[in-house]
Amino acid sequence: MDELSVRLARLEPLKSRSKAEFDADPYLRDIAERNLEVSAQCVLDISHRLISLAGGPRPRDYYEAILHLGELGVLPPDFATHLAPLAGFRNILVHEYLEVDWQEVYRNLQQLGDLARFAELVREWLRRQK
Repeated sequence: MDELSVRLARLEPLKSRSKAEFDADPYLRDIAERNLEVSAQCVLDISHRLISLAGGPRPRDYYEAILHLGELGVLPPDFATHLAPLAGFRNILVHEYLEVDWQEVYRNLQQLGDLARFAELVREWLRRQK
């Protein structure tokens, strides 16, 4: 959770950059890409850990891991469904780094609120477990 917070803090000031600025600055794109990749990995790692803590079924893949959080009551099911494509985005950043879709990176940068909401919901769920 701490690493996710760090990465979100690094990304937040970049969110206000215009699409033109983003497209024109390869350093900005690289910073956004790497921090979004790590943020997505944090979400996936946290998802797997929470499933384990809750005794939930082992997910087949990252996408399913996020969906399981909706089934376990960690996330509202509709939000889990909305967030689950983050797994595919992470896979593209990790495995297809030579063909990065910068439009998709920028779109995900504009949706940082989803990652912040994920963190908030996880914290609330953890508090209820005590």
